Amino acid sequence: MKLGSLMPVRSLWDEPLAALARRFPAHQFVLDPTQTLARIAEIDAILASLVDPELFKRATSLKAVFVPFTGVNHLPADFLLQRGVRVYNVHGNAESVAQCALAMALALYGRTIEYHNDLRSRRWHGFWVGGGAADEWTSIWRKRCLVVGTGAIGSTLARLLKAFECDVTGYRRRPSLEAPPNFDRIETDLGRAFEAAEIIFVTLPLTPSTRGLISRDTLLSARGKVLVNVGRGAVVDEEGLYLALRDGILRGAAIDTWYQYPQAGSKEGDPSHFPIHELPNVVISPHIAGSTAEASLAGAQQTIVNMAQWLETGSCSHEADLREMY
Repeated sequence: MKLGSLMPVRSLWDEPLAALARRFPAHQFVLDPTQTLARIAEIDAILASLVDPELFKRATSLKAVFVPFTGVNHLPADFLLQRGVRVYNVHGNAESVAQCALAMALALYGRTIEYHNDLRSRRWHGFWVGGGAADEWTSIWRKRCLVVGTGAIGSTLARLLKAFECDVTGYRRRPSLEAPPNFDRIETDLGRAFEAAEIIFVTLPLTPSTRGLISRDTLLSARGKVLVNVGRGAVVDEEGLYLALRDGILRGAAIDTWYQYPQAGSKEGDPSHFPIHELPNVVISPHIAGSTAEASLAGAQQTIVNMAQWLETGSCSHEADLREMY
């Protein structure tokens, strides 16, 4: 087998890939991205993050793609399915994304950014300046939480929420006999689950079945609730989210994943077709929930395990479903 890497040259990958090559001397490892591109037609398996989908048309010997993160919606799924190419992903970012989701919820309820910005401008809030109820922030202790998606991120987030004694409902389409650890219950009726919750965390990937799952009607009836999205932007209806926030139906939102991104080579651009980022009741970040050194290391370690398992057995337990795009 010939295994190629299109990962950026980083010390994070150098030694693990070299160790893998030493462990499997019968296989050929093309670890330099330039050489991998030059020899793409003869590569049997490829390690890649974000690449030009057209590249796969040139990879005529390709049997497997190893992705060092969870999402696979950047891949040409129909083409890979037609060619019988298997895709293997990992969930190394689960702890970091769950932590970010909780941190953003705490910042929103705690008015952290507002207080910070005001005090930088020498404007005080609270007891010391005779502030009343309008200056108070809100605790998340014992709040009723809904986690939409009970995979690696959702399950980790549920564990963190239990530190605040929150009541945690998990939503997934398929029923289960018992709730996973740290969930008080599993709900398969999204409308009913949404209605009962105070804080809604979205941790789902973008798939044909999750696109627009949190509908405009759902958002426009979510009075007083807080939405936190660390899954994918398009899981939540874009216009409905804007209107619910603008009109004060949603109490607030904390958003890490968006609807549009800067063009290649640019670092500027609106995150939505609507001015969500200008609203006062949001905490926003530029899709960086999983951008930690710890998540990168865990993703690399899990990917190397996947590659070793594939070389040993021809398969891998962490296979992405290209039909579901997850």
